[in-house]
Amino acid sequence: MMEAYRVVFRERKGRLLTPAQFGCLEGIPALNITNGCLFRCTYCYARGYSQAPKEREVQLYGNLPNLLKEEIQRRRILPSWVVLNTSSDCFQTHPDILKVTYQTIQILLNHRIGVSFLTKGIIPQYFFDLFSQFQEKILPQIGLVSLSEDYWRRYEPGTPSPEERLKNIEEFKKIGIYPEIRIDPIVPFVTDREEEVNRLFKKLSELGIGRVTLSYLHLRPLIQKQFIEELSPFHQKLMEACFRLQEWRKVGSSTKTKLIPRPIREKGYERIKGIAERYGIKASICQCKNPDLQGDLCSSSRVRFLSKRKKATQIPLFRCG
Repeated sequence: MMEAYRVVFRERKGRLLTPAQFGCLEGIPALNITNGCLFRCTYCYARGYSQAPKEREVQLYGNLPNLLKEEIQRRRILPSWVVLNTSSDCFQTHPDILKVTYQTIQILLNHRIGVSFLTKGIIPQYFFDLFSQFQEKILPQIGLVSLSEDYWRRYEPGTPSPEERLKNIEEFKKIGIYPEIRIDPIVPFVTDREEEVNRLFKKLSELGIGRVTLSYLHLRPLIQKQFIEELSPFHQKLMEACFRLQEWRKVGSSTKTKLIPRPIREKGYERIKGIAERYGIKASICQCKNPDLQGDLCSSSRVRFLSKRKKATQIPLFRCG
């Protein structure tokens, strides 16, 4: 994979710790280490952004750690939490990306700023050594939709395998942190089948996972194009059937999105939550991606709750050292 992609340095400009203005992240600063992502999941909406890099290129904000240090030095009030990976993954399998990720997270934690992130990547051991020093300041989510190799190879072929992602959970447990699992996007009639869901929750239960967040697949115009180019004819027809009669609507920050029909989502969520309950796992529905349903407090919403509960950190006007 690394031979097929080019990682180029790009200068990051402007303020970094600017609160997001969308969905459950509203009011929380969000950072991305890269523009673009090596993983290139078939359903990834960020690949269709106007500022997305060229095909098979990822832009790394190499100056981000220094820029972050400078901004923290200038600010008197620091946020209590920062969210990473709103449109990329900071644990992409590339040494330069991991180096910038480590430096960025270390700076945030050393200033008592909590870090929340969602990843499908492999987290190296030296990150866990860092996280172990700041257990209360780490809120990780692992992206894991299915244990099926067929699903993985069709929809997430550039990502580490499900088995490799499960190892992240085991490593977090060793340092006293229990990550949440984000099952998103659920693909109807593919990953929401009862045998698939049972297999996944059985494994998560064995690993001590207590909470997951659920959301069904969304469709945006560029995702539709990716499906046509990258999925097999059978899966293309399946996606077409799911979304054919659905209207385009505004969902979150997207002005043009199609949702899986509401009855399919309602029945699917009810079934999945029932299976999760049997394994002692609390399953929440992502409210941001299901605006027509009654959602729950997902992991991102909890970051906002923690930020409101604990006031932002005021740093001394005159610093020692």
